[in-house]
Amino acid sequence: MRVLLQQIGECAFEVRLTRATLLHFMPDPNQKRTNSALWLGLLITVLGLLSNFLYYSKVPAAVLPWLNLAIPAVGLLLVLIGVARAFRQPQLYRGKILGSIFTVLAALFFGGTVWLFIHVRDVPRSAAAPQVGQRVPDFSLPDSTNQPVSLAQLFSAAPGTAQPKALLLVFYRGYW
Repeated sequence: MRVLLQQIGECAFEVRLTRATLLHFMPDPNQKRTNSALWLGLLITVLGLLSNFLYYSKVPAAVLPWLNLAIPAVGLLLVLIGVARAFRQPQLYRGKILGSIFTVLAALFFGGTVWLFIHVRDVPRSAAAPQVGQRVPDFSLPDSTNQPVSLAQLFSAAPGTAQPKALLLVFYRGYW
């Protein structure tokens, strides 16, 4: 019986110690917490805006439009989580007003990103542009030494060499 009481006493002491330890490390319930989802969502949304500058880096261009669309979507989702947290638990989290402003800004940015994603390919075709396989009219442009070179000169054979059969012309459309 004495052993049993001693074990019960040790368990009770351990429970009191554990409860005291938990109360020591738990935050004050009257103090509001920072709504980290709002700030993280805003940061990711701004990173989505900055991801448009990746077109000037060596990132594969096929990935960039999807990346530019996904990053603001994740940012908007985090901002919405933060606003929902602020309105559902106002006694615990801050950010009703600031979160609403962040939500509007993130939604506008995401909407603009979606609009650009859809309409960036709506560049009208030029009727005067040469088509694949079509013979290009003769023209001349300056070379790297600023000397004019014509298309006919490129097709003509240098003495002692075979005449070229084809010439590859590459036209860069660009985004500007």
